[in-house]
Amino acid sequence: MVDQRLSAEERREAIVTAALPLFARKGFANTTTRELADAAGVSEALIYKHFPSKESLYAEIQNTGCKDKDSGLEKLAALDPSTSTLVHIVYYLLRTIVMGKPGDTISWETKHRMILNSCLEDGEFTRVLYENRFSCCFNKVQACLAAAEAAGDTVECAISRENRVRFAHHLAAMIAINHLPRKPVIDYKVNREELLHQVIWFALRGLGLTDSSIARHYNPEALSIFFGVG
Repeated sequence: MVDQRLSAEERREAIVTAALPLFARKGFANTTTRELADAAGVSEALIYKHFPSKESLYAEIQNTGCKDKDSGLEKLAALDPSTSTLVHIVYYLLRTIVMGKPGDTISWETKHRMILNSCLEDGEFTRVLYENRFSCCFNKVQACLAAAEAAGDTVECAISRENRVRFAHHLAAMIAINHLPRKPVIDYKVNREELLHQVIWFALRGLGLTDSSIARHYNPEALSIFFGVG
């Protein structure tokens, strides 16, 4: 059972922590309050004392996935729109999606399993996460694309800026999902770092950058140092 010395807030956090892998593995609809109580080591009555319904517990998990402080996003916010900033944003966002980020409250695997199960249900967890974690960069990426176009660093593209940005995000998300099983669904014949490098290059090309502009601005080692990752 849960340690009786825990404060109410600590108990709520303990219940959320125990619920995360269950929702990630089984989805919202297929997880029962009995299973949640067993995982948390408490009674169902205590679950309901802190969360009036399974929906309210799930909502708290959604909030948990979005409240982590992100120093990388703070660094990006300080950069002016440019081709270089575009490369910085794409590198950081795609690296976070494909490789994960140390210190996140929700682990990389759990988060992506939650995303996948959410898409099979009502999509709300994924929608909230997308709005809070990706859309905050959406306008800036478009401004950077406009700056890159003005600098002559892009090729003409019939696809809207908005969808080019979304497609880059979706590419990384699918690569992450591919690696959820112990044995990845598709073997790309390269290690994870090289795969990330290829995904970023492909995304930058898809966004419309020329090979020469990518070569000038995309330096994985320098970007890794800038963000303090790798």
